[in-house]
Amino acid sequence: MEIPPQVLVEFTCKNQPKPSLPTEWALCGEREDRLELLKLSTFALIITPGDPRLVISSGCATRLFEALEVGAVPVVLGEQVQLPYQDMLQWNEAALVVPKPRVTEVHFLLRSLSDSDLLAMRRQGRFLWETYFSTADSIFNTVLAMIRTRIQIPAAPIREEAAAEIPHRSGKAAGTDPNMADNGDLDLGPVETEPPYASPRYLRNFTLTVTDFYRSWNSAPGPFHLFPHTPFDPVLPSEAKFLGSGTGFRPIGGGAGGSGKEFQAALGGNVPREQFTVVMLTYEREEVLMNSLERLNGLPYLNKVVVVWNSPKLPSEDLLWPDIGVPIMVVRTEKNSLNNRFLPWNEIETEAILSIDDDAHLRHDEIMFGFRVWREARDRIVGFPGRYHAWDIPHQSWLYNSNYSCELSMVLTGAAFFHKYYAYLYSYVMPQAIRDMVDEYINCEDIAMNFLVSHITRKPPIKVTSRWTFRCPGCPQALSHDDSHFHERHKCINFFVKVYGYMPLLYTQFRVDSVLFKTRLPHDKTKCFKFI
Repeated sequence: MEIPPQVLVEFTCKNQPKPSLPTEWALCGEREDRLELLKLSTFALIITPGDPRLVISSGCATRLFEALEVGAVPVVLGEQVQLPYQDMLQWNEAALVVPKPRVTEVHFLLRSLSDSDLLAMRRQGRFLWETYFSTADSIFNTVLAMIRTRIQIPAAPIREEAAAEIPHRSGKAAGTDPNMADNGDLDLGPVETEPPYASPRYLRNFTLTVTDFYRSWNSAPGPFHLFPHTPFDPVLPSEAKFLGSGTGFRPIGGGAGGSGKEFQAALGGNVPREQFTVVMLTYEREEVLMNSLERLNGLPYLNKVVVVWNSPKLPSEDLLWPDIGVPIMVVRTEKNSLNNRFLPWNEIETEAILSIDDDAHLRHDEIMFGFRVWREARDRIVGFPGRYHAWDIPHQSWLYNSNYSCELSMVLTGAAFFHKYYAYLYSYVMPQAIRDMVDEYINCEDIAMNFLVSHITRKPPIKVTSRWTFRCPGCPQALSHDDSHFHERHKCINFFVKVYGYMPLLYTQFRVDSVLFKTRLPHDKTKCFKFI
């Protein structure tokens, strides 16, 4: 039996109503009483003044902010209404605006909203209130940001973490690990052997490179097309355009078809070439570290390696670091913290970061494939080992699970690509309580990054290849082998959910492999390097 919805409409006030405009509904009761009532409400009806010359009033604004504060969805009656910062904020994601002549349809409109839509609107409304309207400082900063945006003054650059380099000697010739060339059953295409080239420096928040376009030529009549995209509206690789009259429907970058070699020369993507930076966290495992660095020798598209030295004890003075063809920057940290993995070091000059553990064992073709996939989905975490969260019904709490599964909601950042933009957010914007818990347990930094990216993008991460682990054979036992490691990760997930106010992780059964995954072809025919 369906429970009918409850609607509360008060036409009289228990005490003296607040002063209001002649054509406006007055505010009843004290603010605390109204908030207590709104906490029990799913929607809050806000009727705009009857004077059509008024776009909003102080009473309407008060009702709007009170609803957002407690998580009720504002339902605004009035076609002429203009909500605060309407040209800057997407109010349709947090409120419903209905013309007054359609008041009889409100009930049906509200009943048509799904539970997931309601959750998203309530969460977005609370976010808008906390970010733009909750305090005098937030209101002042919002006004300044709005003025700056309208007159097109660039925002002040966010600070980067200054890297204190540890001097070290290099010169040891790095050998070639035969395991790097042995692809086993995973044939991902030919390995590029081009010389190093300058990589576009990361300059702007969450952008692509400066010349963000891809040209598509056709043999058919008609001009070639350029498709520029803005930082906030990237062109998806699956987009397609009509290329002139009579040319038919052709995908971008496809040419006449089968142009795998040209597609590969663009790194399997529709933007100019670029490189990535390896950030490797280590703690007093010099031999393991040296072996991992040697395995990076000759890795295409590698810009540099930033070794985050997490130990207070400096490296051995007689330690000879390998020469892998690119700079190795050894960075000293202030304290031993897993959060140091995600600091936006000023030495990182690329948008793409490959976060990798010092005992991770990945082949070059796997790393290149992950990089190609990331370039097609720059707002996602792209990694190798997948993990997922699950709801524990008996204990009514969340669990962390690393078993083999058909779905995942996280990828381990011990071997994952992500955008440098997220390093800023993790270090300077994400709630400090999360970083404190990472320091307390010396654990869960990868879960925290997955929470952050899923919260911002509302997308799950992307897993590449069939790998479920990336540990090197024969390496010393890692912390993850301890039983307490998983108990701590259970606690982390539940704590992070409390901080965010909901579970941001999203499930997916999607995995990316090469089009020629496990397809045996002669070497001269192996030209394409595309994705499913």
